[in-house]
Amino acid sequence: MSRQHVLVVLGHPDRLSYCAALADAYVAGLDTDRYDVEVLRLGQLDFDPVLRFGYRERMPADPVVDRSQELLLWADHVVLVFPVWWSQMPGLLKGWVDRVLVAGFAYSMNGLRTVRLLRGRTATLVVTAQAPASIAGSTVRLVRRKVMGFCGIKTTQVLTHGWMTTSRDTPERRERFRSKVGQAAARLDARSRPAPADR
Repeated sequence: MSRQHVLVVLGHPDRLSYCAALADAYVAGLDTDRYDVEVLRLGQLDFDPVLRFGYRERMPADPVVDRSQELLLWADHVVLVFPVWWSQMPGLLKGWVDRVLVAGFAYSMNGLRTVRLLRGRTATLVVTAQAPASIAGSTVRLVRRKVMGFCGIKTTQVLTHGWMTTSRDTPERRERFRSKVGQAAARLDARSRPAPADR
């Protein structure tokens, strides 16, 4: 069986955050005999996350955007790790989505029909939230269906750690969830994807 490719995208800007520890746990849990892994830690990358001209014109070439697109084409499985802030993904991650998942790369339109150019890939979402996991679900559904799904990436697993920074959020509870994330990576069963769509 050929080696599969996993791209982990850390959407929390703080390299010392709990989300960063979760991303590390996922990477550490992967079977290195079966998977090659690349990690994008967005908070440590020098790129402009603001879509300066909206969709009126393209922004100048950006090495981080170019590399991100290369890695998305390379990946069989994509892992997004991020906190829910104000019922949304952080601005840094949203900016990455705006800059990277552009028309002509991630999707195209054929009249009213969406052509999902990243189809065949799968995804895991690892999410933290101050709210209960059930409340954070609206954000998860948005990312799952309207971001990943719109581009053809099928989310196969969601891991949510709610009640962050509340009295329920003990070090022991965090460690159990971190272990759960590592175990999810160890059980990953990514499959070879079909040939990419015509561009």
